[in-house]
Amino acid sequence: MRKYRKRGGALLNSLGASVLSTEEGKAKYDQTMLNVLSDKQVLAWILKRFVSEYEHLPLEEIETKYIEPETILVSKAGVSRDSSRIKGLSEKDSTQMEGTIYYDIVFQAYYPGNEQEKIGLYINLEAQADYYPGYPLEMRGIYYGARRLTSQLKQINRETNYGCLQKVYSIWLCVGNVPAYESDTVTLYDISKNDIIGSVKRNKDFYDLINVVIIRLNDEAAPEDNTMKMLQTLFSNQLSKQEKLHALEKLGMRMNDSLEKGVGGSMNLSDYVELKGIKKGIEQGRRDGIRNMIELCQDLGTTEDNAKSQIIMRFRIPEEEAIKYIKTFWKSEK
Repeated sequence: MRKYRKRGGALLNSLGASVLSTEEGKAKYDQTMLNVLSDKQVLAWILKRFVSEYEHLPLEEIETKYIEPETILVSKAGVSRDSSRIKGLSEKDSTQMEGTIYYDIVFQAYYPGNEQEKIGLYINLEAQADYYPGYPLEMRGIYYGARRLTSQLKQINRETNYGCLQKVYSIWLCVGNVPAYESDTVTLYDISKNDIIGSVKRNKDFYDLINVVIIRLNDEAAPEDNTMKMLQTLFSNQLSKQEKLHALEKLGMRMNDSLEKGVGGSMNLSDYVELKGIKKGIEQGRRDGIRNMIELCQDLGTTEDNAKSQIIMRFRIPEEEAIKYIKTFWKSEK
């Protein structure tokens, strides 16, 4: 039986200390990202393209008429992630039984056609730097959406009016380590009605209360969709400030002080190179771990399919990626 490499685990442990030492620089980058994303013009682009309720409306109208600016709340990036409260909304959601979660950005937007009744949508926008955090992002998105939904009801009793619940969107912008075969893609997860026996008609507003949208960007890709181009430009590490501003203006965005400052406040090159190196090391450590597991499965006489299932479950990777690892590390019989 071959001697297995211990390099992966040791590498991950040493990298953990390096990640902590760069936490301050990462926090600055995260805060810049959130400040740019919370710009009303950027939010209007996101709503129009990825939230069906606004797809028929002009961008300027969404920005000026439907987004409630006083409800836009941006979490403070970093260890404390503390922030002031605005108009009853909070980036912090705390319950006695479920603990506390912190949202990156939360705000409310009026539902088109119901502005006078103040019926709105609750929007949660998350910037996700790690596409493989160790669990499916879809599950976290659904959980965040559910917490945002339940937070609308302060107390549950016999008189609780569940009819007052307003729809929630949890939108996840993934900008780190997205594989090439999934880059430049957007997926919507929603609640649909399926009749099992017979058929009934129900207003979709009665049950379609949680929508999760996952946006996947890769700096190496060349998206064709204008909104994807806009988002990729905002967070590109390959473009200078002037190149970004020129590209954004070409797409039709209006430059303002906050947007120009945000675009120009990106992580400096030395911080980026350091974090990029850490990320590369972590990926190498995971690759070594996957190789070790495949070799162990093969030595134990298991099948390729079983080994594939094991690394999918252990490392939370897509089946397509697992197949590539099997092809790379599974030793054919001589």
